[in-house]
Amino acid sequence: DLLFCPDFTVTTNKKSGPDKHEDLQSIDSCEFIWEAGVGFAHSPPHVPAQDINHTEILKLILTCFSQSIYQASSADATDAPNRWITVFTSADNRHALPLFTSLLNVVCGYNPVGFGVPYNHLLFSDSREPLVEVALQILITTLDHDITAALSELEESAVPDNLFINYLSRIHREEDFSFVLRGFTRLLNNPLQQTYLPHSAKKVNFHQELMVFFWKFCDYNK
Repeated sequence: DLLFCPDFTVTTNKKSGPDKHEDLQSIDSCEFIWEAGVGFAHSPPHVPAQDINHTEILKLILTCFSQSIYQASSADATDAPNRWITVFTSADNRHALPLFTSLLNVVCGYNPVGFGVPYNHLLFSDSREPLVEVALQILITTLDHDITAALSELEESAVPDNLFINYLSRIHREEDFSFVLRGFTRLLNNPLQQTYLPHSAKKVNFHQELMVFFWKFCDYNK
């Protein structure tokens, strides 16, 4: 709920956000997707403080997804599915669709060049790049959590579907593919951009995550 909390991680037209945590249950998070793109045409205002809050919450979630790092190396520890990821990507998470859409749109909508002014990244801090990096890591972790292939039919029926894989595989509109393709092209070309002025263009530092996510996208949406 905190990832779609008005005045904390999303912008609302109302004068003030909810007074109690229980009030967040009544919010339709599909109206507060973080960035325009796939399945969402409205472009919300960019608030750096909200980017920072998104980043910190996603880092906390990513830590919970990484429980295998903190477990003893044993067969039971490695074979058991991560319950955090299972719930996060299942229908038990009512924010699954807006979360997936927000993460995907934040990544594919990111433009590290900004307005194209040389050395602008030295004059202004970029709150969006850390968010894009952790969003990529969340997407890769959740899309890599496909345990149904290793289960029997009886076991598979007891495991909820990974909605992130389902949503990714169902992207089919031409305008959505164009948006995603432009995003991948822009970010993958970033290291190759050369200018007459040394270090005048901002370079991103999540190329490995971007390549893995590109592979996952191509694999699940054939």
